[in-house]
Amino acid sequence: MATESKDLSFKVLSLLSKERGVYGLRNGDHERYRNHCSNKLHRLRQVTGLTSGKGKVYKKPAAITDATVKDVRHLQLLLFSAERALAHSHELKSLRTKPNAPGSTRKEQISWLRSALKSSTSLHTIVSKLAEEGKVNQRTLAEITIYHLSVRAELSFERSQWAEALTDLSARRKLLSTLSDAARDSFDQALALEFMDAYDPLIRFGAYKLGRAESHDIEGVVSDVDDEMLEEAVPGFAKLVEGLRGETGVEEMEKGRKELEDVQFAGDKVEMRSAEIVGVMLRVQEVLGKMGKSKGMRGWDRVLGVLGEAEAVARRLLEDHQASSSSTSLRSNATSQSLSVAHQYILHLLLSHRIRRDLLLVDTLSTSSIALPADVSQFKIPGGKVRVEEAVKSLAAIIKLYDTVLQSIGQVRSLAIVEEKDGVRVGVEGLEAYFHATRLFHLARLHCIHPAPSYASAVQLLSRASNLLRQARTQLETPDVPIEETITSIPSSSLDDLESRISTLDHTAKRSLFGERVTKPVFFDTAFNYIDLPMDDLLVRAGKAEAAPVTTAKAAVDAAVNLAGKTVEKVAKEGPKGAAEAVQRSARTTRESTPAVEENEEGGKGQKGWLGGWFGRK
Repeated sequence: MATESKDLSFKVLSLLSKERGVYGLRNGDHERYRNHCSNKLHRLRQVTGLTSGKGKVYKKPAAITDATVKDVRHLQLLLFSAERALAHSHELKSLRTKPNAPGSTRKEQISWLRSALKSSTSLHTIVSKLAEEGKVNQRTLAEITIYHLSVRAELSFERSQWAEALTDLSARRKLLSTLSDAARDSFDQALALEFMDAYDPLIRFGAYKLGRAESHDIEGVVSDVDDEMLEEAVPGFAKLVEGLRGETGVEEMEKGRKELEDVQFAGDKVEMRSAEIVGVMLRVQEVLGKMGKSKGMRGWDRVLGVLGEAEAVARRLLEDHQASSSSTSLRSNATSQSLSVAHQYILHLLLSHRIRRDLLLVDTLSTSSIALPADVSQFKIPGGKVRVEEAVKSLAAIIKLYDTVLQSIGQVRSLAIVEEKDGVRVGVEGLEAYFHATRLFHLARLHCIHPAPSYASAVQLLSRASNLLRQARTQLETPDVPIEETITSIPSSSLDDLESRISTLDHTAKRSLFGERVTKPVFFDTAFNYIDLPMDDLLVRAGKAEAAPVTTAKAAVDAAVNLAGKTVEKVAKEGPKGAAEAVQRSARTTRESTPAVEENEEGGKGQKGWLGGWFGRK
């Protein structure tokens, strides 16, 4: 009983793209990728049984031919043998650019390139025979041919064989163009474009070396390579292209292809040529299409999750490309710019949907809060302490959500694609001013309904909110340029309603502020601690007391003389004993009224300071 032949087809370009991206080539780390290829070859040899013996005894593994290939891993063994040699060649090529590189580096590089070409040629020959037997489809054969032409063109390029390299690169590009047209979805299309862009600089340089005046026109250079040259480079090239188009059904595929919609930002098209970004953006497009059918926050969470994943992929690709060693080439600069614009667009999309989600939460919280009165001029919350706490918590939650909205708007405003477009920038600044005024309004209301109100703070916040609302009205209603890429629309009725509520709350807060009784101002106490008020003079000026009689100098002298005379007469009457007691009383009075001398008249002799009496001793 005859058994059906096993299908040995596999996606070569997709496998190479994933392996290269994950294991170092995205960062230009050729050594890491070479070690990965060595480890993968070791595992493949163990699985397929094509090992080199055990222990110290070397045993040459069996050769791989079209007759011995029974598993797809046999083909992958040859593929990664070529990849390891190619990675070693690229590592030596980067070593040549460093100072003090060995003189034999170029020779070793060419040697590893020849080894990679040998493995890729063997793989291409085997797959061609398997395709004739029907064990491999035309797509796998075309992708293997593309890889073989890439390695051969690179070797010709290093040997300065510009004509051969240009022919191989042209055949390679035409096959990739056919794969792009036959792609089932935008991911496969972007994958083909990614491999196509990788070798476009070699086409330009080869055309320049051959004396082409318009070497920058890649399409023109490739179209000048006729079919005879392509057939000479790849025998059966026309048959391969026709078989590929017939197998994939290009015309029908173009009709039923799952394509990524054209992405535009402020009138400019956003190029997404990376297969990974296109893959995640297809998921974003699908989730956004289903969002209208889903209700509640589940749809928003799903959209934000997919957009967050897309932003992480775009950011990682951009950082890895900027960190790679090839970031100075012309193609690399264009790729970096394309990745940067795509990342900023995805980030703008993520922040826009996050703002809309937060605003929906604000509306839900405002309508569901029973404790918060609808009248903004009502500061007394009926229902006791529990209702007041609920109202305070509701306003605090609303203010927190507006903080998140303002944070997201600030991130949007800092994006380069927003700053470069005046229409987008003006709209974002107007939204920021409006939501900032709204936040200040709710914060002022919280100050008013709080158990310990602060009406002065509320008045200051409302004054600032009025200025911000005036700015938002100018930028949203009468902008200098038409507003583009609107995140959320703010109608004039919303501006008028906010202005009316701010005015009402401001008027009520001012009335409450002036109605407060301050029993004991602090600055009066401070003044009384340091200033003695002339209360006697104030009472006299008020007419509540009589002024004290003013004594002249002559009257004071006469009074002193009379007092002295009375004292002498008294002493004379009392005798010697009374005189002695009077002298003692006078001396005691003098001692009590005269302050003691603290310092020595001789300049501080015997005075003790911080260090005792050591200084000044004799």
